[in-house]
Amino acid sequence: MIKKLQKLKAKKGFTLVELIVVIAIIGVLAAILIPTMLGFVTSSRVTSANSTAAAIKKQIDNFLTDADTAGYGMKQSSAATASITFKVDGDGKWDTTIYTSSYSPADATFAPNTAFKNAAEWGKDGGATDITKDTPKANAENAVERLTIDLASVFPDVKNSYIFAYCEGGKTLYVAYTADDTDLDADGLPTLDDFKAGKYAWDGNTAGITADGITLGTAPALTLGTGTAAEPEAPAEG
Repeated sequence: MIKKLQKLKAKKGFTLVELIVVIAIIGVLAAILIPTMLGFVTSSRVTSANSTAAAIKKQIDNFLTDADTAGYGMKQSSAATASITFKVDGDGKWDTTIYTSSYSPADATFAPNTAFKNAAEWGKDGGATDITKDTPKANAENAVERLTIDLASVFPDVKNSYIFAYCEGGKTLYVAYTADDTDLDADGLPTLDDFKAGKYAWDGNTAGITADGITLGTAPALTLGTGTAAEPEAPAEG
């Protein structure tokens, strides 16, 4: 028993200095690793958003190809342009607005006079509301609703999201997507010139992160540019 007590007395704990040194080392490592890990998380979110934007772009292209075959696609002309906004709430309900003759991420009135071979097939209001992944295509009254049902069924996990697509001559040229905000049209998105240049100002540091800290996927993906992006054009009337 005495020997055991002597062994216990012989054991030493950490001194205060040793504890301070260990804490300091942990602090230094945290200062180095945490920003790196945050960078990985940000990069992963941007990559995922870009991937979703690219998949949406491809799906809209597929729909426009099928619509062309059915006789109500877009006219094959650079003057035939259509901008589309999709807003998806937390319950997975999609609201769509489509308009022509202007590039703008803002809601606008449908103007069927230029873009489509059969404008009436797209509906006089150019919109769709409360579409979900379970909405039957047989219930669709026009092409806008069919397109929205198509996207809602292919992307059932897309919620609390905003999507902007710009189409021309039957092809989807540019798409922007975010799951951080359902109403980005008022905050400004990359302009047509930004997409044509392939770069955007972003937050000045990280491609895919806007000045408001929103993760925005783009297809094609926009690299980090310089300067301040121009304000979106106002939608054309008529």
